Parts: sequence; C-alpha cells; structure tokens
Amino acid sequence: MRIATPDHTNWRVRDLEASLSFYRDALGLEPFGLEEYRRGERPLVSLRVTQDFILHLTPDPEFKRGPTGGYDHLALVVQDAEPDDVAERLQRIGIDVEKQFERIIGARGEGPALYVRDPDGYRIELKFY
Repeated sequence: MRIATPDHTNWRVRDLEASLSFYRDALGLEPFGLEEYRRGERPLVSLRVTQDFILHLTPDPEFKRGPTGGYDHLALVVQDAEPDDVAERLQRIGIDVEKQFERIIGARGEGPALYVRDPDGYRIELKFY
C-alpha cells in the first residue's frame, strides 16, 4: 500500500458566513455545494484548494474549538504574489498575521511563509516558493 496524495479535510465551523468570508473572499478559494447546502441538500460546503484537494466546512453553531489534539496548521501554497503584499492585504481587511518567516521548510523545500487564523481559530500557513 502507498498513500498517493491527500484528498480532503473536514472542519467544523461555528459561523459558515464568517468562514466563507475568510476562505473565499480573503484567500480566494472557490466554494462548491453552497446552494445545495442552503437548500438543505448537503450537510456541508466544500472549497476547492487544488484540483486534487478540497476543504469541507461543516457548519455547527454549537461548535467550540477545544484542544487541538495535535493539530497545528494547514499549509496552502500561494502563487503569483509576494509575502509582504499578501500580509499587507490581509491586515488591511482585518486578518492578523501571527507570524512571518523568511525561510521555513515545506514539501517543496524552503521558502517564506505567513501564519494566520480563520474565524474558528484554525491556523493557516500561507507558503510561498
């Protein structure tokens, strides 16, 4: 057996609209299944990260983020932008940059990275190569 690639991850979110504002509007991920969710035909909304990887958001108004159980962050590769420009844009729209690294290791080697949090407190690494 060989694991070929990740397929998806599923996160519970307290406020779907706040999460969509972050992932869709701030990060530019394309949602799908939103209309079906709103009609009650799907239990979740998905966001396309790459052709081969999606992020499912499962709304749960009672969700309270507890200890992470070892989870630290999800790293997303950013293309066609510079880290300082992205940091400035995110801060301008009210998203704090927790950390900024000039060089940190990732799947493709070393490169700059920014760390931000989504509305539910999940940490997201924005990785630049």
